[in-house]
Amino acid sequence: MSQSKELGTLVVVILKARHLHQPSFYKQDPYAQATLSGQTQQTKPDPKGGQHPVWDEEFRFPVLVDLGKDKINRKLEVSCWKHEPKSEDKLLGKGIVDIESTLKTGEFDDWVPLETSGGARGELYLEMTFYANGPPPLNRRPSKIKQSDRLTRPQSSTTGLIAIPFAPWPTVPEEQD
Repeated sequence: MSQSKELGTLVVVILKARHLHQPSFYKQDPYAQATLSGQTQQTKPDPKGGQHPVWDEEFRFPVLVDLGKDKINRKLEVSCWKHEPKSEDKLLGKGIVDIESTLKTGEFDDWVPLETSGGARGELYLEMTFYANGPPPLNRRPSKIKQSDRLTRPQSSTTGLIAIPFAPWPTVPEEQD
């Protein structure tokens, strides 16, 4: 199998969450994770972060050429989990972000809604920046000037000008004795 071509790097900052589902009375130690193109990275648990944890952690994902119709390399899956030291971690909520527009604009920062089969389970704040491997495309708007007039100077013309005669300031006659 040939190796996929890499378009660039997507830098994802998982900043914080709000209104997370809290399945128990005790403060939870939540962490977040992000998955793109089969690569998963996660934050450290926020001790006693509860429903409003803060992580501010940065991850880098390679962005691969997406040849399939399923757009699997264009879906960033994010999720929040409750860290359970003595048992399996519990899913608090997950969401999916289509990174196609981020690849075009270069930036994204917004709240991503999290859900489970039980409904809405809070939001996760993400900041993303895409760095392309190649040079940026030239997306210039059309010029308002014709190409032939682009580097020419305007011609000076004296036709159509109105001549205004010069009039000196009026003088006051001197008084005679």
